[in-house]
Amino acid sequence: MGQELWTDEALAASRQVGDARADEAIRRIFAAGDISELQDFMGRLVLNDELPADLPDELRRFLDETEAMPSWHRPELVKQAEGLFNIHGLVSLVSLVLGSLPECYTMRTGVQILALTGQLGEHTNRRLHQTAVMVLAVMGKDGLGPTGQGIRQSQKVRLIHAAIRFRILAAIGAPGFPPAAGTGIPRVIEQARRSVVDVIERDQFHWDLARDGYPINQEDLAFTLLTFGFVIPRAMMTLGVPISDDQFTAFLHAWNCVGYIMGVDERLMAHNAADAAVLFDRIKARQAGPSDAGKALTDALLKVVERKVLKYHPLRPMAPALLRMLVGEDTARMLGMSSRHYRLVWMMHGAIAAVVTEANRVAETWFHVHPLKGVATRIGRHLVEEVTEATYGRKNVHVQIPPEWL
Repeated sequence: MGQELWTDEALAASRQVGDARADEAIRRIFAAGDISELQDFMGRLVLNDELPADLPDELRRFLDETEAMPSWHRPELVKQAEGLFNIHGLVSLVSLVLGSLPECYTMRTGVQILALTGQLGEHTNRRLHQTAVMVLAVMGKDGLGPTGQGIRQSQKVRLIHAAIRFRILAAIGAPGFPPAAGTGIPRVIEQARRSVVDVIERDQFHWDLARDGYPINQEDLAFTLLTFGFVIPRAMMTLGVPISDDQFTAFLHAWNCVGYIMGVDERLMAHNAADAAVLFDRIKARQAGPSDAGKALTDALLKVVERKVLKYHPLRPMAPALLRMLVGEDTARMLGMSSRHYRLVWMMHGAIAAVVTEANRVAETWFHVHPLKGVATRIGRHLVEEVTEATYGRKNVHVQIPPEWL
């Protein structure tokens, strides 16, 4: 699908499409009451364990059928993308946290689902850790190879999306889903439905199929994929990493392979930086806007960075300043950055961003150095400490950080 085919009509139609293969697998798993096995599988993946031998047949079949790379997969491009990400690993991580994630929060419809997962127990620091797990699994050494963790982690995210979609559709009584408890409805389906219904009844979640499309639909998936394949290298360049056109293409290619594993429609993938910018801007123009959920998630993300990563009060203004630099002023305002603090404070953050950007430009032009890259690297070191360990129940889960990063 080329630029000329990414029309409003085509993108609108993609909002009414979910992920038929994963949706059917989840439906059967729920109907068979195998949700505990699914949850066990998810936990094992978080811990990077081998697959259990007693997986339900439907789950094993899904994994076997969706683990193959696309026919257009080029291993040499994936290897090039891995090298770019890991050579500049600490800057890459800052680009993910303060560039990629905030762009997801601009989707005024899709962000409702991120807010919903917060209502269901997925808090910001845990979500940050889970995202880091997936990105590091994909971009780690041979992450998308036969023995890498990237493919399994991508399949896990695909199943999570399908499970969330199932719960929402069941809760709102979508066609083909039970609207309420009754004879013949498996108890596990009613439990899944009820958890979302409780949030709806507290007047904290509204989803309409005709207005909003399918939950986690193809347009939203395509945009999310671009926040990794397009926004991360774009942010890295803003932070001073030189990236050639070939490297940018390789990075997009690697993440398109991930998108294929995750069930993203190939027609909604961009294969070079110019096309990626067009598709990103078109979807953003259609779907981006201020929302209470987007502002709340941005605020929560900044608090994690300010309090747990930067820690010292004099350093904390660097978090909103860097976010402004990486997403731009218009997006920053959309995310509530200008209402997060008193006017004097956010003006100071904007001034810091402007001064740092100009100082960086002068240093790069006259002295061929990029101080902003150094700042990002230092922040990245502290960020590693925050995302390398999280608690899941009583288990401590460690992210595997390449030793050369440190």
